[in-house]
Amino acid sequence: MATTSERPIVVGIDGSPEASRALAYAVRQAERESCSLLLVNAIHETVPVGPMLPLISAEPLADVGRQLLAEARDVVEQLSDGRVAVRLQEALGPAVEALAAAGARARLVVLGHRPTSLIGRMFTGSTTFGVVARATCPVVSVPPDRTPQDAALRVVAAVDGSPCSADVLARAFVAAEQRSARLEVVHCWRLHPFYSYLVDEWSVQEQWGTQAHGIIDRLVAEAAREHPGVPVECQVEYADVADTLVRRSSGADLLVMGRHGHGARGSRPVPAVLGSVTRTVLQHTHCPVEVVPPRSSTDTSLERREAARTIAAGTALDPSDVAAPVGGPPPGGTSP
Repeated sequence: MATTSERPIVVGIDGSPEASRALAYAVRQAERESCSLLLVNAIHETVPVGPMLPLISAEPLADVGRQLLAEARDVVEQLSDGRVAVRLQEALGPAVEALAAAGARARLVVLGHRPTSLIGRMFTGSTTFGVVARATCPVVSVPPDRTPQDAALRVVAAVDGSPCSADVLARAFVAAEQRSARLEVVHCWRLHPFYSYLVDEWSVQEQWGTQAHGIIDRLVAEAAREHPGVPVECQVEYADVADTLVRRSSGADLLVMGRHGHGARGSRPVPAVLGSVTRTVLQHTHCPVEVVPPRSSTDTSLERREAARTIAAGTALDPSDVAAPVGGPPPGGTSP
C-alpha cells in the first residue's frame, strides 16, 4: 500500500472550464504538499446521442479523452514550471465510480463543481456530490467563480462536536499553516421552529452556547498543539447551519467540513446520499470546500483498542471529557 507521502492528488478532467479551475487549484496544492498529480478522464461504455439515433461506442470518446489528458498535462507543466509530476489515467465507466476508486489510493480528490438546474440534478445527478458521498479521502470542490489569484489568508473549519470534528480541525490547521493564513473555527445550530413554540428558546440558546464553547474550545486546543504558529478564532452562532457556512465562505481561501458516516462506499446496498447541509454548501459556496470523510471502521477499531489499553493501565477517564455531538442530531440540529 502506498504511504501518505507517495499518494497523489486526483483531478477529474473533462475539458470543461470547471475542470480547468480544479486543475489550477490542484497544481498549487501539489506544490504545497510536494506530491504528484493523477489526472483522470472517465467515459461511459456507450453514450446516447439522440432518441432515435444509435449509441456511440467508447472508442472515439477514448481518443478525445486522451487528448484532454495530454492537454491537461501540458497545463500542469506550464503552471508548475515542471516541478509537479503527472500521471494520466483513462477510465471506462461512470465518472463518480472512477474518481472514487482513484481516491482510495490518493490523499485528495479535486473537482470543479458545475451548477446545474434542479431538473438536471434529478435526472443526471452531480459528479461532485457523488464523489464526495463515496470517497474515502478528502474531496475539494472548486466553485465556478473561483480564480487561482484569489487569496484571503483565511481558512474556515466547520465543526459540530462529533467524532469527525477532530479530523476536520486537523485538516484545517494544516491548510491554514500551508497558506500562512488564520483559522476561523465555526460551530452553529438552531432549534427547529416547531420546537421553539414548546420551549423557552432563549434558555435553550444560552445553555447550548455554554456547552458548545466548552466542547469546541477543547477540540481546538487539542488540534492546535501541533500548529502553534497558526492564529485561530472560534465562532459559535445560534443560526441556520447551511446559511451560516455559505456566508462564512465569502472571502475565505478554503472551507473545511466533515461528512458523516452514512455515505461510505460499500457501507450499504443503496447509493450514498449527502446530507442537506453539505449539498447546500457545495452548491452555494463562495470558496473551495474540502469535505473530510469519516474514519474507516479499521481506524475506529484501533482507537477503541488504544482507549482500552489506557483504561487497563489505570488511567481514569472523566466522562465529561467525552464530547457528545453539539448541535447535531438533537431536535432541530442539522448535520452535514
